[in-house]
Amino acid sequence: MRRFVKVLSLALCAAALLSLPAMAAEDGLLISPAPAVESLAPVRVWGKVTKLESGSLLLKNDNKDDIYSEVVVHLPEGVPCVDAVTGLPMDMGKVKDGDTLYAWVGNAMTMSLPPQTSALIVVGNIPADYKVPEFYKITGTDKTVTPAIYPAPERTEVNLPVAGGETLTVPVSAQLTPWLTKNIVTVDDLVPGSQILVWKDKDGKVEKVLLLPYGYRGYYTVNGKGEVTVNGEKLSVNARLSGPGLLPLRAVAEAVNYDVAWVKGQGAVVKEGDKVLFSVLPGAETAKRPGNEDGDWELTAPCVTEEGVTYLAAGDLSLLLNLYFYSE
Repeated sequence: MRRFVKVLSLALCAAALLSLPAMAAEDGLLISPAPAVESLAPVRVWGKVTKLESGSLLLKNDNKDDIYSEVVVHLPEGVPCVDAVTGLPMDMGKVKDGDTLYAWVGNAMTMSLPPQTSALIVVGNIPADYKVPEFYKITGTDKTVTPAIYPAPERTEVNLPVAGGETLTVPVSAQLTPWLTKNIVTVDDLVPGSQILVWKDKDGKVEKVLLLPYGYRGYYTVNGKGEVTVNGEKLSVNARLSGPGLLPLRAVAEAVNYDVAWVKGQGAVVKEGDKVLFSVLPGAETAKRPGNEDGDWELTAPCVTEEGVTYLAAGDLSLLLNLYFYSE
C-alpha cells in the first residue's frame, strides 16, 4: 500500500517528477527525462446540496452539459468553508438541504456513480445573480516584464501563472486578506504553491484575494545550468542534472530552515528542532523516518555523495521536505 501511495503522490506532485528537461541538454549535460506533469486546474463543482449522514455533501445541478452535475463531496478536516460575500468562515451547520454550494476539488475522483471526491474549498451563502469568487493555485512567480529604465517604475500589478495554464493579473491595489489570521499580506505573499480565492468585478478585474494557509515548507526551481533557487534565493551548490536529476540535500534543507548533520552509521540526518525528519546513507535506496506512521521512504533513485555533497533525487527530496517545485 505504501508503494501505491508513493506512486500516486509522485503523479500528483510536479516536484516529484522534476524533468530538468531539454533546456539543460543545450549545455551538453546528460539528461534522463522524467515524464512531464501538467499542472491541472482544480475542478469546480456546484449545485443544490443534500447533506449526507456521513457528513459529506451531495451536490446536484440541472446543467446537462456538466459532466459533474451530480457529485459527492467529502469535507476533510480543516477545509475552508467560505461565505461568498464576506470571505469569512461559513457555518456549515446552518447549511440546509436545497441551498446552493460551490466547491473546488482535485482531479482524482472515484469511478462510482455519482463520483466522489474531496473538497479543497467550499463557498456558500451566495445571493441570486452574485458573481461567485474563483479558486486558483499559483504555479510560478510573477511574469511582469519590468522596463529597462532607471529608476524602475512603481509596480502596479503582478502576473501570476496558475494551474491550468492561465495567467492571473492581480493589481497591487487589490484587497488581500489571509484566512483565519490577522496577518498583513501583500502580493509578495502570492508565491508558488499558494491557493487563493479571488473576487472579480464585472469586467473580470481582480478586486479581492483571500490567501489560504500555505501547504508547503517552501518552493524551488532549477534552471538548465543546474542552479537551484529556493524561496527566491539562489543556492551556492548546484543540482546534478545527469540521471534522475539530483538536488544537494544539505543546501536545500537548510534553505528551508531544517538542521542537517552527518552522523556515523546514519549518514545525512535532517532534523527540525529535536525531531529527526529522516536520515539517509550514501548508496541507500531507502530514507529512514523514525516515528513516521507511514514508515521509511523508498527512494526512486539511490542517495549519492560526490565531493562531499550528498544528493537525493529531486522528487524524493521534494516530498521528504514538503517542497513545491515550479518551472520557470
